[in-house]
Amino acid sequence: MRFATIIVPALALAALGTVSAVGSSKPASAPSVMKWTTLGTNSGPIPNAERAEPANLLKTGTQNILVDSGDGAAWQAAKAGVSLRQINTIFISHLHFDHTGGLFAVLSQRYQMIEPSPLTIYGPPGTKGLVESMVNGMLTSALGANNMRGFVRGKPGDNIKVIEMSDGQKLSIGDVRVTAVRNTHYIATPGGDDPSALSFAFRFDGPGRSIVYTGDTGPSPAVEALAKNADLLVCEIMDPEIAFAKVKAAAPAMPSFIADSVLAHFRKEHVSPTEAGLMASRAGVKALVLTHNALPDNAIAKAKAQIIANFKGPVTFAKDLQTF
Repeated sequence: MRFATIIVPALALAALGTVSAVGSSKPASAPSVMKWTTLGTNSGPIPNAERAEPANLLKTGTQNILVDSGDGAAWQAAKAGVSLRQINTIFISHLHFDHTGGLFAVLSQRYQMIEPSPLTIYGPPGTKGLVESMVNGMLTSALGANNMRGFVRGKPGDNIKVIEMSDGQKLSIGDVRVTAVRNTHYIATPGGDDPSALSFAFRFDGPGRSIVYTGDTGPSPAVEALAKNADLLVCEIMDPEIAFAKVKAAAPAMPSFIADSVLAHFRKEHVSPTEAGLMASRAGVKALVLTHNALPDNAIAKAKAQIIANFKGPVTFAKDLQTF
């Protein structure tokens, strides 16, 4: 019985690809060149047939870091050639659902496939409660006959660690140095000035590369300072007037006080094409990539013209699964 207790989990892990075969040689380390893949470039939260929800993959050498985890993040990572067992670090910029909707799938699929490696999740205040709720949601399928891994000890969440970050915090993940700063995504939101209401932009400094991800933000001197001289600025984009026209068309009877709040959100808590160009120019970045894209295809040419009127470097409107 003792032999069976030991060998069955091992066989299961091997079958799922979570342990190496006996005698296999350790692969040589890949060169530590940072690459950024836009797994999902939709502006959310409304599903889009052409774009997945916001999620990104930062790769350096053999290290993979998930940056935001919108709906479909696990599947998009697989399309990018990265399995969940290869992701041990996740950064969440803020707790809006379009940036966290895929996190439950990442956690539950890791649990179901008996992935033993630790997972660390970094995010703003409230991330611990969010992950705790997801782990509790996994318990229903971890009990009795529902349990797909009853022969292995351990509960959902046993190998998950959550670290809530503060404005200006710096840390290192392997050979990547990470800095988080508060952006302006909540500036027009009631309660958005509370010290705990944090939405982050991140800077990733690695071997020979620097990449800044704005997250969702409005114009922000703090984000511009964070992006100073970066090799790549990955910036959200929205035309507030186009977005507002869509909302009004969908809800023509919307009360004026709600309409005013929605328009303020689009104008103050997101980045227009002109503002994206100005931000990139003032920060002196080498290249600009636009994601979290709320623009219809027929508006992109005009938006790009507005950007390059202020920024003279390379400008790319990212597609899903594009690598920079």
